[in-house]
Amino acid sequence: MAPVSPRFVIIVNTKKVVILGSGVAGLTAALAAAEAGAAVQVIEQADFFGGTTALSGGIAWMPNNHLMEVNGVQDSNDDALQYLREVVGGEANFQMLEVFVREARDSALWVEELTPLRWGPLPYPDYYPERSGGRLGYRSLEPLGWPVPKDVARLVRSAPNVALPVSYGELLAGMPSREELLRRSEEGILTMGRALIAGLFSAAVQRGVHFETGRRVTSLADLPESSSVVLATGGFERNSDLCVEHMGRGIPGVTGAPGLEGDGLVIAAQADADMRNMKEAWWCPSTAFPDELIDGQQMFRLLLTERARPGSLMVDGGGKRFINESLNYNDAGRALMRLPRLRSDGVVAWLIFDSNYRKRYHVGTIRRDSPDPEWLVAATSLEEMGTELDLPSGRLEETIEEFNRGVLRGVDTRFQRGRSAYDKFVGDSTSPHPSLGKIGTPPFYALPVIPGCLGTKGGPLTDQDGRVLSKGIPIPGLYAVGNTAANPLGTAYPGAGGTIGPHIVFGRRAGISAAMDGR
Repeated sequence: MAPVSPRFVIIVNTKKVVILGSGVAGLTAALAAAEAGAAVQVIEQADFFGGTTALSGGIAWMPNNHLMEVNGVQDSNDDALQYLREVVGGEANFQMLEVFVREARDSALWVEELTPLRWGPLPYPDYYPERSGGRLGYRSLEPLGWPVPKDVARLVRSAPNVALPVSYGELLAGMPSREELLRRSEEGILTMGRALIAGLFSAAVQRGVHFETGRRVTSLADLPESSSVVLATGGFERNSDLCVEHMGRGIPGVTGAPGLEGDGLVIAAQADADMRNMKEAWWCPSTAFPDELIDGQQMFRLLLTERARPGSLMVDGGGKRFINESLNYNDAGRALMRLPRLRSDGVVAWLIFDSNYRKRYHVGTIRRDSPDPEWLVAATSLEEMGTELDLPSGRLEETIEEFNRGVLRGVDTRFQRGRSAYDKFVGDSTSPHPSLGKIGTPPFYALPVIPGCLGTKGGPLTDQDGRVLSKGIPIPGLYAVGNTAANPLGTAYPGAGGTIGPHIVFGRRAGISAAMDGR
């Protein structure tokens, strides 16, 4: 493709940096490398830029950020690091987490300084706000919508899961009017992940970064020998062979962009890179709505508020609840991965709700005021529903009876749903109880629940500058960032934007390091 014409170009030296991939990590690395004076080329295998980031809310978890004090919340690097020490596990890298916490605030400001993008504060609690160092909101920043030039917008991956120009905060607090949405559409305003990608892309173009689409690279031999290479191709969640090899099974409900086959992982393995976190992913519960496609493939949607609102619960193949349904999606998705499959399409559980819930809330693409789609499982009684789902006789009735007893007391004694501030936040604040509500008015409905992920988080081990390591020693000229690299968080997901926040910090560091490589 022909790049958008830059308004100015800064070239201090002739160091060549090649970035493979154009999600937030790759574009941040490209922008940082260009700012440091390198000649930068971004190669994207798809026809559009943005990868999975473009399909996301674009939220970045940035502790102690510059907008927290404005919203009356005090934070500190010490508290943020203490919180991370409380919640991370597995193959976490605390040295890198210290770097992340130390540079999160400055990196958020850097994005605003170099790009057209501005951050908006979100009152989103940490996923474990009651842990030491946790906060009840505003560590998560979202990209504010902005009018993106048409020649840039047409190059950014579309997000069929977010059809309207709304912010994440508005999805939580209340939708804008139709007139406002129409105005935004007419002005070309992009929001969420697409706004973030467009901002980074625009700034990179202005600094002379060259972009190429439709080219897949699976070997360093395909690239100039003198260049530094930054692997930012995303994870390997759509490569069933790699998933089986490293995780023991495929991931049936991948919510990210198509094409994530682990190309960066393959390239790093060719260079004999050390690997970490290979069994981990950004897990989530997902579901599929028939006829909803992305690049010709079935699209899967993250189930978030649907399972947290009052009047719903999830059951496994035995008709029993198995988790607090309001759990953050990483922990909920990990629990789903442990359940046996009920169907060949990956379904392992069911989201159950009644007609009161159906009339009150949208469920994915099903609007509350629309007719029931033919594919949605419906029944006139719980007994009929149990038979329809092939559950043990009487088990669903027992499960819901027990759940409803807890609703009357306002306490879920089995899984403590609704106890955490996070549970309340993702529920319904306008309901008598934001998390708990009785299920009892027919007809009853069941939505299939599929274990999924936003992306894998294992890959080549890097140092704090993104340099890929082999036997603990940096491989000259090879870097990895984003979901391509071993994530320093291990098994954890600290809060909304826990993927993108570190990707920005370490993408920036990798870009600078790659630009300075060999000087």
